[in-house]
Amino acid sequence: MRYAVNICDLSELAPASGFNPASLLLQDFLSSAPSHVVTNKAYVDSAAVILDGPAAQVEDRVTGLVSLLQTVIGPRKIGRRIRCYREGARGAWREIRNA
Repeated sequence: MRYAVNICDLSELAPASGFNPASLLLQDFLSSAPSHVVTNKAYVDSAAVILDGPAAQVEDRVTGLVSLLQTVIGPRKIGRRIRCYREGARGAWREIRNA
């Protein structure tokens, strides 16, 4: 099962200084040339980066990261959950509502 994190939400985490602390968390979850997906073509901000790095191969690590992004980092830094997605059996992407 593949997971993805919304690019617009990640960009909101970066402060004016340009350092994004979430980038440290994500570095093991992204490949050297990360791929992306448009999860909903009806919305401009629905592009997401696919978690396809070495750490993304372990389901518990990915679900832990998603939970941290949605319940701790997002609410503290941008005032809401960071949108994360899970790929379904038929290749469609669905937003993860409860981490």
